[in-house]
Amino acid sequence: MKYISIRIRPDRVFHGYDENRTLIVDKMPASDFVEKVIKIERILSVTEDYIFIETPHDTVQTWEYEGDLAEIKRRLAAVGMLID
Repeated sequence: MKYISIRIRPDRVFHGYDENRTLIVDKMPASDFVEKVIKIERILSVTEDYIFIETPHDTVQTWEYEGDLAEIKRRLAAVGMLID
């Protein structure tokens, strides 16, 4: 298993859809950035602003992160985890 350490803060939790196919989303309360070590396999995607993480109970969370996408890509490429 491979891990990456990133300073993040939670943004939203996506719970799926209701009976009307409306997305069920909870906005997380504002918080400070904290350092977190994340298993690479949990990362679904990374944008310029957010990391999308697979979480238990069939939910997905978005986390804001410090830094930028270029830095994340560089770090993943350095350990052979990114095909550019």
